[in-house]
Amino acid sequence: MAEERILLVRDVMTREVVTITPDEPVIEAARKMKQYEIGSVVVVSQRGEVIGIITERDLVTRVVAENRDPLKTTVREVMTPNPITVYDDTPLEIAARLMSERGVGHLPVVDKAGRLVGIIAKSDLIEFTPELIEILYLKKGSEREILEGGSE
Repeated sequence: MAEERILLVRDVMTREVVTITPDEPVIEAARKMKQYEIGSVVVVSQRGEVIGIITERDLVTRVVAENRDPLKTTVREVMTPNPITVYDDTPLEIAARLMSERGVGHLPVVDKAGRLVGIIAKSDLIEFTPELIEILYLKKGSEREILEGGSE
């Protein structure tokens, strides 16, 4: 009987990560998201260390909604600092639980030396392992009943 292999983050992560430095204007982050059709950009130090992440949601809530100038506002001012990261050998189920518990949609992936080696998004998890949808999106019994056609 064949042994079932546990899928790891490295099996589904995007290896070519789009990055930005903290002192660039947020308009550059938005341009990169548009150019590469992505929902987040990882913020790295000059040494390449992960120091933050900026997402579409950050742009909407911290720039547009606050009427800030995207040409003058820096990435550092609106990024989420010190994002949760995972190792490339983390099981996908653990990554899904982290995303759900912390309310994040993207996790930078680092190697044991702390170097950025990829990124994983909720959409990556769903594409490769649809059974993780429940972990990612269903937190309460009432939500499950609603989705399954139950009534409240």
